Amino acid sequence: MATEVTLITGCSSGIGLATAVKLAQDPKESFLVYATMRNLTKKGELEEAAGSALNKTLFIFQLDITKEEQIVSVMKEIMKRHSRIDIIVSNAAFCYVGPFERMPMADMRQMVDTNMIGTYRLIQEVVPIMKRQRSGRIINISSIVPFIGFPFSNIYTATKFAMEGLTESLYPELKCFGVWISSICPGLVNTKFTENMSSNIRGSRDEIFSPGDVDPNDPSDKLVSCFMGLAAEEFMPSIQQPSDIADVVAECLAAAEPKVRYITSDYGRELMTKRYADGTGATGSDMWYQMMSKIDTD
Repeated sequence: MATEVTLITGCSSGIGLATAVKLAQDPKESFLVYATMRNLTKKGELEEAAGSALNKTLFIFQLDITKEEQIVSVMKEIMKRHSRIDIIVSNAAFCYVGPFERMPMADMRQMVDTNMIGTYRLIQEVVPIMKRQRSGRIINISSIVPFIGFPFSNIYTATKFAMEGLTESLYPELKCFGVWISSICPGLVNTKFTENMSSNIRGSRDEIFSPGDVDPNDPSDKLVSCFMGLAAEEFMPSIQQPSDIADVVAECLAAAEPKVRYITSDYGRELMTKRYADGTGATGSDMWYQMMSKIDTD
């Protein structure tokens, strides 16, 4: 089997890092990994985890997927070196949390530009190459939030809805050319992304406040703060590690005909089953409302 040229975004930590290292350390050296990140000053953790694979089967590039010129430049360099691209894993994403009406437009644009537009542009850049090759794999790291409508992360949830829509609609188009696109849908994962999401809560008194920094006179502050704590308790029993998600990515890549979607946990599969059981798709909305209705906002 020929070594597969692989590009992964968002590799400074978490799922991206774990996936890059898992593929680069494959005993058969089946993958040549270009692990990318927006800020190269954060590459230390990846370099350490890569070990002997660094600069052998794993190379670190800078790539901010909100900058089209960087996408084009990185792809040109990979094509110059190898004349092909076999796999991309689109992992880079960003999230702010808070009441929808208070979300600054700059933060909305940042999430949309990173989670949607940048991802779309990267896929757009590689699709013609993969079509010419009549082969290729595109894996989008999505989430279970499109299926449960997670409150107070409305824009992030919307971007993941959009990723699912793109993946589903491209799946039959690309399959005609021997190219496969899939989404990986984790729930709560023990990563810096989760930590950052918890710290990026928008409140009324300050631009960003910690869950304990709540205006006692503001019902929305109380609701979001209390809800995030309850939601964490709901998800905690099913929390996964980045390596668990990397294993699912590897499973997808090993499949002769990969599925359009991979739910990574039993909890996620249970939610998906419930979502479609009654035909309304409102399971998540109802579940979150029942939780919120017990919070005193007076």
